[in-house]
Parts: sequence; C-alpha cells; structure tokens
Amino acid sequence: MADKKNTPEEAPTVDVDALLQQLTKKNDEYVFKLRRILSEHQYTEAQQRQLLASMLPEMVEAQRQGKPATQLYGPVTVKADSLINAPKPKKKVPFWLSGIDLSLFFISIFALIYGIMAYIRPKQMTGASGIASLLLMAIAAGFIFTYYNQWTHKPKKERPKTWLLMLAGVALVMLASIASSSLALLKSPLTNPSPWPVYLGLAVVSYGAHWYLKRRYQLDGIMAMG
Repeated sequence: MADKKNTPEEAPTVDVDALLQQLTKKNDEYVFKLRRILSEHQYTEAQQRQLLASMLPEMVEAQRQGKPATQLYGPVTVKADSLINAPKPKKKVPFWLSGIDLSLFFISIFALIYGIMAYIRPKQMTGASGIASLLLMAIAAGFIFTYYNQWTHKPKKERPKTWLLMLAGVALVMLASIASSSLALLKSPLTNPSPWPVYLGLAVVSYGAHWYLKRRYQLDGIMAMG
C-alpha cells in the first residue's frame, strides 16, 4: 500500500476536475498514464487527486507557454517513480529527545575513556571521575550540542547572536565543571571512582540506547551530519 506520507500533506484548494478539462490532448494522455501507474502501486483515488492538485496548476501554466508535461516533468515513468519513491518528510524531533540521545552518546564516550584509564592506571582515578560527575558532564555536553544543532538550522534572522551563544556555552560548561568537582567531595558509590568493568558496561549500555534512539527516530548526529 502506498504510504500517504509520499503525497503532499495538504492538497491546495484547486478544482482538479476543472483543470483536467483544460489539459491538451498530450497532457491529458500523460495524466492518464500517470494515474494508471499510481493505481498499479495501490494509490487510492483520494491520493491521486491530492497529487494532481499539486501538479495540474503547474501543468496548465506550462502548456500555455508551449511546454508539454514531458518537457516539464520528463517521461511519465520517471515522474511516477519520483512520486512513488519520494523521500518521506522528516519529522520534527523534540529538543528533549535529541538532548537525551546526544547525552547517551557522550556518556558512552566518557565512560569508555574512564574505563580505559581505570584499567591502565586505577590509582590515578580521582573523585571527579565518579559516575555522577561523568553523567553530569555528558548530559551538559549533550544538550549544549543539541541546542547548537538546532541553532544552525534556524534562519539567520532568527538565530541568537553567535557571541551570545558561545558565551552561554562557556558558562554552562563552567557550571557543569564546578558541579562535577563539588560532587567529588561527596563519598558514595556514584561519586567515588568505579572499577573499569563498571565504566565499560555503562559505555556499552548507553551507546546501545543511543544507537536505538538514533535509528528509531532518525535523529541527527553530533554535528547534525546524520
């Protein structure tokens, strides 16, 4: 069954039947063949009319300029294929979900580094390398990068000033660092250094959760590169 997401979300308010009557013989034949292919791919009448509502105004305007549909869209099989296999529109991802995803990514990276350090030089692990401190820094990094990714996708007129963004980022990093150092003063399993298997286990679990979220919700990468 054809996915309705491959069709425009809202059909323009146009009179499809009236526009069909205005088509030249060649364009009318083009539309007939196009609809036949769409029908073979299980497109409903409503879905076909939705597509035609977006195409016909352009077709009628082009034919007034002497351009048939084949010149406007290419062969009917090519146009049909572009409609049937059109990429699905990407859903807008909530800020909190992207923040959690990137936080999990940073947790896995930090935990892997801490695990290697705890294995090689366990006596040099300090209170600042406890699980609680690790989580705090990773979560801060995850949400900072999430905001940066969304900032880069905004129109330039809607973006906060670059210097203001950088200043806020530095301030957040400093606050997270201070909070992380403060946690080191507390004595508990979460604030004390952990054995290396604990860090590596955390790295595996957090990266697995990141991997699942990224593919389940088609999330952007760390620098919005996919």
